[in-house]
Amino acid sequence: MRISRLAIVLTALAYLLSLAALPYLPDQVAIHWNASGEADGFSNKWLGAFLPPLLMTFLIILMGVLPKFDPKKESYGRFQKSYGIFNAALACFFFVLHVVTLVYNLGFPVDVGLLVPLGVGALFIVLGNYMPKIKHNYFVGIRTPWTLESETVWNKTHRFGGKVFIAMGILSMLTVFWRGEMQFVLFILVIVFGNIYVMVQSFLYYQQEQRKRS
Repeated sequence: MRISRLAIVLTALAYLLSLAALPYLPDQVAIHWNASGEADGFSNKWLGAFLPPLLMTFLIILMGVLPKFDPKKESYGRFQKSYGIFNAALACFFFVLHVVTLVYNLGFPVDVGLLVPLGVGALFIVLGNYMPKIKHNYFVGIRTPWTLESETVWNKTHRFGGKVFIAMGILSMLTVFWRGEMQFVLFILVIVFGNIYVMVQSFLYYQQEQRKRS
């Protein structure tokens, strides 16, 4: 399975940005923010600078080896382009988070509470658009007991889930109109209920298939 070139380029660029920023970072850098967008978790600057690029590297390796271990490895050839876009979208998301973290720790004003919901929302929208193209496999996509058992349920769930993910992305972005704890609560509710909705619909699709067979 060919890995997205964009993911590789962004990962290399992330390392370069870390090396360039390292001399100017404080000894302790922020790596986590609370619901109000205030930094509440810190690490030494080496970990803060290089953990995101290392995670991006791990993601590239993981996306490269997963198809080799999947019993349905032949399916990946049928959605290779979408798989590459998934890889690129995740790399873009982590790269943006990395840049935001570096900029914040270099002392520039960054509204993390605004940028994170926008980034997550954009990621959901991209994933939702390509989700219906993912073919039956064991590692990538909406993996419920019912989608894994039936390819028909898989296809129906991913067509439905793609629409739900796009809606989740839009709603996640809209949470920026609230700030503080209310924004965080709404953001979490969107993600939790969106995923529950997809799982319930997947079960209903499975029940429909069972009735057709009986």
